[in-house]
Amino acid sequence: MPELKKLLSFENNGFVMDNSLRVFLENLFGAMPEHEWQLLSSTMQPLTIAKNEDLHPIGKYCKHLWFLEKGAVKVYELNNGEERNTHFFTAFSLFIDYHSIATHTPSEIGFRAVEDCSIYALNYAALLTCYDQSPYLERIGRIMAERQFVMEFELRRLLLNYDAKQRYAYLMQKQPEIFQRFSLKDIASFIGITPVSLSRLRKSK
Repeated sequence: MPELKKLLSFENNGFVMDNSLRVFLENLFGAMPEHEWQLLSSTMQPLTIAKNEDLHPIGKYCKHLWFLEKGAVKVYELNNGEERNTHFFTAFSLFIDYHSIATHTPSEIGFRAVEDCSIYALNYAALLTCYDQSPYLERIGRIMAERQFVMEFELRRLLLNYDAKQRYAYLMQKQPEIFQRFSLKDIASFIGITPVSLSRLRKSK
């Protein structure tokens, strides 16, 4: 999306922030009215997360929606005491732990930076207030939640019904960039095989 490189700046609580999120949303939904952008930007807090640092650890209540402007983030869960990766996100991605938000329970998944990251955290309670004030923002939130549901449905089908070769093919088709941004160990964890088996699988293609 070349438009995402044309970034403006604005001030928020003393921080100088670019409006890459606005450009991201406008690329999907068309021009955003200035009033709505001011409402949305009032919920945003810029974060810098170092490589290998947790943005949101397992066991913490989720209170934010995150927009990843720069870097790469993996999502992991614990399976018999071992970490298993469940999602990969690169720049210009929105993500959240909807289960923790909706059930008001601690997160069973964690979010960890695998590169130095620039992230905007949107306070979810403040975001709901924005939805009450703006049908435009409420519509965007609803559509983005529907997209999240579709993504999770596809992921569940992938994990339940696909073998390792099919999962590898899915990643190559849907997220080929992750093979340059994430380690073979991380990708193998997602697929459910060892890094050695993944290397063999890649060589066979």
